[in-house]
Amino acid sequence: MSDERRIYSVSELNALCRRLLESIVPEGLWVRGEIRNIKFHTSGHLYFALTDDKASIDGVIWRSNAEKLGFKPEDGMAVEAFGIPTLYEKVGRFQFSVKKLFPVGEGARAIAFRQLKEKLDAEGLFDSEHKKPLPLFPFRIGVITSATGAAIRDIIHVLSRRAPYVTVVLRPSRVQGDGAAEDIIEGIKKMNDYGQVDLLIVGRGGGSEEDLWCFNDERLAREIFASRLPIITAVGHEVDFTIADFVADKRAPTPSAAAEVAVRDISELCATILGLYETTKSRLSLQVERAGKELKMLLTRPAWVEPIRRIRDTEQRLDDITAHMDDSILLILERGASKLINITGRLSGMSIERTLQRGFAVVRRDDKLIRRAVELDAGDRIEIQFTDGKKPAKVIE
Repeated sequence: MSDERRIYSVSELNALCRRLLESIVPEGLWVRGEIRNIKFHTSGHLYFALTDDKASIDGVIWRSNAEKLGFKPEDGMAVEAFGIPTLYEKVGRFQFSVKKLFPVGEGARAIAFRQLKEKLDAEGLFDSEHKKPLPLFPFRIGVITSATGAAIRDIIHVLSRRAPYVTVVLRPSRVQGDGAAEDIIEGIKKMNDYGQVDLLIVGRGGGSEEDLWCFNDERLAREIFASRLPIITAVGHEVDFTIADFVADKRAPTPSAAAEVAVRDISELCATILGLYETTKSRLSLQVERAGKELKMLLTRPAWVEPIRRIRDTEQRLDDITAHMDDSILLILERGASKLINITGRLSGMSIERTLQRGFAVVRRDDKLIRRAVELDAGDRIEIQFTDGKKPAKVIE
């Protein structure tokens, strides 16, 4: 009798079980639970456990789906997961392959906003020390927003009223939906490369949370932080805050307010200049008046009333001083000459010639003056100088 049994290998059995599990609800199902032991693999896949008070199941989110979550799942977070039950064939482990994940209670966008805000704040992107100052008098302002939206019209209207000398350079951009963040990022880069504007206004008018969501993009936040040009953000209405607002050098509640922040009102400038003119004029008039009084006082002094007489009196005093100096110098020279004659006479009486005339003689050996007898030895030849001449001699003993 032949054996008709079908024998499966372990891998075939696991593959069969996987197909059976996935065929039960091929369209997928929703599961509510709490995330535990979540792991973010370097591959981009997420591994975790979904639990309730009675059971637990392993869960996995493949990278392609993890990139679309919009928030970072955390341990202890209550979620609703959509996916299909399956089997990890290699080890025969039952798991739930999650395609969509939503937090229960706090919305996914609120969690994503909070997580990104905490992350960038910890990195210092919101610190005031990194905020670039706005130029005092910008002449060219770049605007990155929709070319057809109300924001650009409001900005131009305010600038034309407050600072008609300002030129607006518009870089049209999408400001909501897919690709909007990338378009705004590209606009900031282009404006920085252009380099012909003094500052940037980036924003849009009001809208829903979804409409404004592109301004919560992490890549956009980092591009605003890296911009060489100072940036004013103006997103939505006064109550709307985005991540871009925290990173920007200045946040304005609306596009119109951004235009007001960017420039000073020309009427206020004129009033300030007029006030400075009047103040300067008043101070100069006071100084001229004081100078006039001082000049009148100077003109009443003798030096101004009789200047020639004052000059002649000074010249006469100078002549008197010069004559006195001449007499003093002459007296000093006479006294010096008398002292010089006295010293010369004394020196002359001490000369060799005067000494020889008094009957003394000078003894030399080899032109060296001999002062004492002990300096000579028997046989030394010497020279004796008298008043009338010199004679050679020899020492006998």
